[in-house]
Amino acid sequence: MCSVSSCSRKTRRWPLCIFYGMLNAANVNSYIIYKENLERLANRQIISRKKLMLQVGKALITPWATSRLLLPLPRSLQFLITTVANISSPGSAAGSPGTSFSDSRSALVRCCECPVKSDRKTRHRCNKCVKPMCPRHLYPVCGDCI
Repeated sequence: MCSVSSCSRKTRRWPLCIFYGMLNAANVNSYIIYKENLERLANRQIISRKKLMLQVGKALITPWATSRLLLPLPRSLQFLITTVANISSPGSAAGSPGTSFSDSRSALVRCCECPVKSDRKTRHRCNKCVKPMCPRHLYPVCGDCI
């Protein structure tokens, strides 16, 4: 079962090899226990081993990700954590018409919707995909995210 779906990565560090081997063994054992428990109960649908592995992985990273969001992080890393772990950031402006980076030191970026000739620069971004958008094209999310 480990050869079909594995969490191992190519590494030269032997402690990581041992850790990945333990994760693979724990994953196979948990799937066998999960499958046997659901087979005893009638009318239960058994999910695939890959889906179970993804659910266990997300359950393992969610507490770490929520505690990590409380630290000062770059906005791109905050966005990555919130999308992968599917959690909301504590300081997110969910209902605002775009995130303003005016308090940050980042330079102005050209709007991705305006023609290059107009050269319209902005610090506003789409709340979902973080593309640079001028206020003319952004409310509350860009047209691609709707």
